[in-house]
Amino acid sequence: MSDKFDDLFDSDEALSFDELLAETKQQLDEEQPAFSDLPTEDGFAAPAEDEFTAPAEEASFTPDFGDAFDDYGEYENEAPLTPLGDYQNDEYEEDGEEAPPPEKPKRKAKRRIVPLFVKVILYLVIVGITAIGLGYGIWECAQDVLAFGRSDEMLTVTIKESDTLDDIAQMLADKGVIKYPWLFKFYCNFTDSGDTMDPGTYEIYYNYDYHALVNGMIASSPNRTTVRVMIPEGMTAAQIFALMEKNGVCTVDELAKCAAETEFDYWFLEGIPYGEENRLEGFLFPDTYDFYEDDDPERVLDKLLTNFDRKFSDNAKEQLVTLNEAFAERLSAAGYDEDYIAAHQFSVYELITVASMIERETAGVTESGNIASVIYNRLCDPANWPYINIDATVVYALGGINRPLTYEDTQVDSPYNTYKHAGLPVGPISNPGLSSITAALNPADTDYYFYALDKSTGFHHFSKTYDEHNAFLQEQENAE
Repeated sequence: MSDKFDDLFDSDEALSFDELLAETKQQLDEEQPAFSDLPTEDGFAAPAEDEFTAPAEEASFTPDFGDAFDDYGEYENEAPLTPLGDYQNDEYEEDGEEAPPPEKPKRKAKRRIVPLFVKVILYLVIVGITAIGLGYGIWECAQDVLAFGRSDEMLTVTIKESDTLDDIAQMLADKGVIKYPWLFKFYCNFTDSGDTMDPGTYEIYYNYDYHALVNGMIASSPNRTTVRVMIPEGMTAAQIFALMEKNGVCTVDELAKCAAETEFDYWFLEGIPYGEENRLEGFLFPDTYDFYEDDDPERVLDKLLTNFDRKFSDNAKEQLVTLNEAFAERLSAAGYDEDYIAAHQFSVYELITVASMIERETAGVTESGNIASVIYNRLCDPANWPYINIDATVVYALGGINRPLTYEDTQVDSPYNTYKHAGLPVGPISNPGLSSITAALNPADTDYYFYALDKSTGFHHFSKTYDEHNAFLQEQENAE
């Protein structure tokens, strides 16, 4: 059989593959006995018993492929492999049906670690806690802003000049007035009220809300703590400043600086130079005042100056004119010319200087007019009495000593020393009261040129001559 195949392929007229299969099939049919078409359990057709004939020993076996290769054509190249998915689609295309989309591989189901209902409960719990926390925070802030549940007790707070909004908020928190300093600062910044609070001491209440707190800590607030100060007649400016500091109104340095540098618009201060701490000496009218604690120094001094302006009435101004006329007549009678008289007319500044000496020298209102007469009598006769010799001016020049004067004290070189400098001292030596100012405007008509303290009565003894004066002093020494 192999020879036949060799002849076929060696022949010039080579058969095609289909023809070769057909011829081979024919030969196999002739040489192979027929099998039954029914399949057996082993998958092979069993021959019938009467048809089975043992093949000849020499006969070769040729397989019968039937018509399995009838539809095959000629193959020039090996057909490419087709993916499994394409075979599936081809089966639907042959039947005229549209192939369904390929199925996605199914993921392996994962087992849930936390059940869904647990997640829902957790979500609700978180939302609830957040809502409660937010609501609690809002309520806490509202309580602080509106002062819910606070007591109606009063307390005192002090704002210093150097305090910032941070300092004020922290101070209020430390005292228990507010709970959240940051919230108070936010309120002040939001309402533009952070700069409205003024230095001072205030009486506020724990149940004040934020609005009441801010309004209660401004200079014009009725909540500001006041201090009542009584300024005695005859105090110097330095003594008044010390008294203010003692009562918590202002410090000595604040008042002294303000007095020396601040321009106060009053007619009686015209021409007084700036720079000296005692620049306002004589015009700080002694009286009883109500000041704020930690008050503004300019406000404090202005209050005293306003009182002087009110007390020195138009009637007092008219009396000053009358005094100058009387003084001019006496100087003219003493032989002084008009230029000298014009140069020695009393301004309100000179008048208060005389009143300040009366205030410091007098032992009582009843003798103030006589002391004024001694001063004016000497001033009207400068040729005979160039020095008015007032001990109180020496005490002022020495800074307010509290002891008997010595001869050395009277020789101190100071424009306030009336033992060394002729005429009036350079300015007032105290702040006189109304009685001393009245005495300076209306001196008694006397011939006195001397006075000395009578230790037995506590009042002064007045003398017309130097001999009379020395005799009285000798009596005082003998009485000791």
